[in-house]
Amino acid sequence: MDDTFGDPTMIMGLHGVLDPHPWVTRAIAQGDNGDDRNDETEGGLEEDVFSLAVKRAEAYGWSTTTLGPDGELDGARWGHNDAGGDWTADGRVREAAWLQIAVAEGLRGQRLPVLPVATVLGDILRRVGAFRLTGLHALLPTRLAPGTTTFALVDAADWFAMTDPHPDAPTELTVTVAGRGHGLSALAPRVGDHVRESAFGLTTPVTALPPDHDPGALAHPLTGQVQTRGMRPAMAFRCRTREWAPDVAAWTAEVFLDALRAAGVTEPVLLTVATR
Repeated sequence: MDDTFGDPTMIMGLHGVLDPHPWVTRAIAQGDNGDDRNDETEGGLEEDVFSLAVKRAEAYGWSTTTLGPDGELDGARWGHNDAGGDWTADGRVREAAWLQIAVAEGLRGQRLPVLPVATVLGDILRRVGAFRLTGLHALLPTRLAPGTTTFALVDAADWFAMTDPHPDAPTELTVTVAGRGHGLSALAPRVGDHVRESAFGLTTPVTALPPDHDPGALAHPLTGQVQTRGMRPAMAFRCRTREWAPDVAAWTAEVFLDALRAAGVTEPVLLTVATR
């Protein structure tokens, strides 16, 4: 068995175009010019993606790096490993924020923290500027996901159903899955059928594409090259959503993750959700 099979590492990156607030741009410029900089900051900023992720996750109660008098945080969803992002303001698609975590094991009934991580990263980017999302990539330790989360996703679907039912321009998405298993590609029809049945009309239609189809507006290379080494494109789909935001991208990823688990997949996978 691959020695990465049991690795609880999860990585997520948000891709898009970031327009930093003027004060952020000035602080970064000051750091690049050697002014007002110390060894623990990014440019002239007092915070970076890692420190902001730690603070935001702790605010939600999902994780912490602080050990108080009572010890570790009960029910923590993950432990922080690393984080970063490209805040270059040139109008190009960049991997603006990414987070690498160790997913907590033994938490009965808990789904992989796909939405929580996307929420933390989205909060960070909104804090530092205006961000236009173009895609998400996630390395997922699939074995730690419950065998099925379809019923839990029903409530999430109700949330996203509260939007204009007839938008002028629905978002066209490409979803791809890569892995190391030789039989993963053969599961594509089952995965596509499961998503069609369980996406509750919010992610439609679901059309199969060649496995090596370009996933769309993502900045390469994706963070996690070491952890995804040896993975090969296994399946790709085109679908449409009524709206587009980090939480919509995360929900779409969870719907496909649920389909993979329903098909019996337990190996780590690289899943991308991107605009065309």
